[in-house]
Amino acid sequence: MAYIKTKFCDLEETEIYKIENYAQKWGIKYSKWYKTDWTYGENEESLKELNKIRKKAITPLLNFKEKCYKNMTGEALSKSIYEFLIENKIDQKLKEKAKQIEKQNADIASEYEASFNTVIKILDEIVKIFGKDELTFDKYASFLKISFTENALGKLPAGFDQVTVGDVDRSRSHKVKAIFIIGLNDGSFPSVNNNEGYLSDSDREKLKTMDIELAKTTLENLYNDNFNIYKAFTTSEEKLYLSYISADSEGTALKPSTLLLKIKKIFPNLKEQSDVVKKQSEITTKTAVFDDLLLNIRNYKDGKEIDEIWFEVYKIFAEDPKWNNKLEQAIKGLNFSNTPKELNKENIQKLYGTTLKTSISKLESYQKCPFSFYLKYGLKLKEKETFKLETLDTGNFMHDVIDTFFEEIEIKKINLRQITEEETKEIIEKIIEEKLKLKENYIFISSAKFRNQTFRLKRLILKAMKYIIASITESDFEVFGHEVEFGENKKYPPIELTLEDGKKIEIIGKIDRIDMAKDEQGRYLRIIDYKSSSNNIKLNDVVYGLQLQLLTYLDAVCKIEDVEPTAVLYFNLIEEKLDKRKTPEEIEEDIKKNFKMKGLVVADVKLIKMLDNTLETGTSNLVPVTLTKEGTISEKKSSTMEKEKFKMLQKYIIKTIKNIGKEILSGKIDIKPYYKNKTTPCEYCSYKAICQFDKNRFCNSYNNIPTLTEEEILEKISEE
Repeated sequence: MAYIKTKFCDLEETEIYKIENYAQKWGIKYSKWYKTDWTYGENEESLKELNKIRKKAITPLLNFKEKCYKNMTGEALSKSIYEFLIENKIDQKLKEKAKQIEKQNADIASEYEASFNTVIKILDEIVKIFGKDELTFDKYASFLKISFTENALGKLPAGFDQVTVGDVDRSRSHKVKAIFIIGLNDGSFPSVNNNEGYLSDSDREKLKTMDIELAKTTLENLYNDNFNIYKAFTTSEEKLYLSYISADSEGTALKPSTLLLKIKKIFPNLKEQSDVVKKQSEITTKTAVFDDLLLNIRNYKDGKEIDEIWFEVYKIFAEDPKWNNKLEQAIKGLNFSNTPKELNKENIQKLYGTTLKTSISKLESYQKCPFSFYLKYGLKLKEKETFKLETLDTGNFMHDVIDTFFEEIEIKKINLRQITEEETKEIIEKIIEEKLKLKENYIFISSAKFRNQTFRLKRLILKAMKYIIASITESDFEVFGHEVEFGENKKYPPIELTLEDGKKIEIIGKIDRIDMAKDEQGRYLRIIDYKSSSNNIKLNDVVYGLQLQLLTYLDAVCKIEDVEPTAVLYFNLIEEKLDKRKTPEEIEEDIKKNFKMKGLVVADVKLIKMLDNTLETGTSNLVPVTLTKEGTISEKKSSTMEKEKFKMLQKYIIKTIKNIGKEILSGKIDIKPYYKNKTTPCEYCSYKAICQFDKNRFCNSYNNIPTLTEEEILEKISEE
């Protein structure tokens, strides 16, 4: 990529971007560039174009490599490099580049022209020295590197009016007019070094008498430091400036060096100056004055008084054709605000039309931060894809395997209540092997590291499937549908909501699993969502629109199928660390707890016993419910809600979705991330660099979400 980005190979800028993005996304390294055509991740047309670009970049290098292998002497390798440069017209491209930048910077242009001659000169020198000698590539490369280091491009010699920067220990200067010594702080100047090392000072002295030379002793180092300090203080002929810092980057106070106290005793009339308490500005160079001018403009803008001289300085820069544009841009920067304007009707129409086609997860992301939603789903900005296995990849893979398992069960008409662990393992392993052969899952087998992660993933799926099956076999529920979709030509139509102004929201989406149970009184429904992270229903998040998905789908399916809601549950596909000191029975109990579903259940003992038909009293192994000895629900140990309140919550969610849709379609894109329990989505947001959220600089504010009790939540729902 470094070679391609020099723009010396015949690739257009757009072609460079395309090939770089693909290489990053699919981990293209080493022989993957040239051994075979690229075949993964894109459609046929895109792959054809990418392979064409790849060949254009790689063919000259492969030809060069082939030539080099034929004869590996100093002369032959130098000749191969020269021919490569000429065949690829590098000399002409350098001349063209020099012409392009000559007007902007004549010095750099002349360096471009001189660089090719320098390379030829180095190749000639290598031929003269090594001629017919056999060399390895590494040897030749090291000689080339040394030659480049030692050959500087021709530049004008430095003048007398120069500044030399150096370390006190290493600088050996002739007499100069002025010296600035900075960093005169206690412990730094002179440095404190009490560490004698592995050998003590007495050891070193003994070895010295035996003519064994070692590093200096701490005492010798101290003498050396004092000598260097003396040299630094006495080299200047006219002026000596001594400077120290009052505090470090964290604000911790720092002491001045003891040398400063000695200097003050020798020269009692010396006055110390500081710009920490009061900023002192001096008219020196134009660049320094310009920076001070901007600081004073900022102070004036903030209502502070500034010296009259800065108004005159402003006029000078404003009337100078070389500086007026820079001044104008700087003032624009000072007046910059990151507050976005509401979208106008025309842009709202272009982005969303009169019907907002969306999903619940997108609406939830709007509640997290409206501006982030606008960038991600309005403007469709996304980060460059890189070759790494993320939670998203593993989550999708696990979902896909579980979904295919239920498809296989349906096709083969296998009764889940009778299936054995061995049969389950056999089906799952076969599905995983087939999935790994697919192009979109290439990342899982691309390297030893990812193959190891895939092995762990396989183990987790097999373990989880045992408890997924138990959640069905130990309940009265049957699988009614898996990967059930809302949308055009899907099992269920999109969820449609009409707003007061006639505009519509059309929600599409997917439910991982719907289970159904029935008795003489009616039919009952539960929704299960597989998650590759730890999830639970939090009523506080539900009422503020941050967790709407499961309850929205439950409400929609209950209306379509005319059934009673029972539960919304998360099955978390995560593997907890187990204590190996425990007995097998205790470990099995821990695994059960790990895979126990979380969520919200309707507070009805009959329905709870249908969700877990092994439960009489105590805590369920399947759902978040505990029954007392009397067979009633333990409210403190259960995640339940009364049937009427549950239905009221469903209605409240529909109202919340309408409110979110109304805000989106009105063009609101505020930079207002939520803030609750000291957490905010900004921490993991991909768009931080764009929004530049800053409470102090731009007076941005959070959407503060209070933590309500269950009583307060229910009161809020009933009020609204």
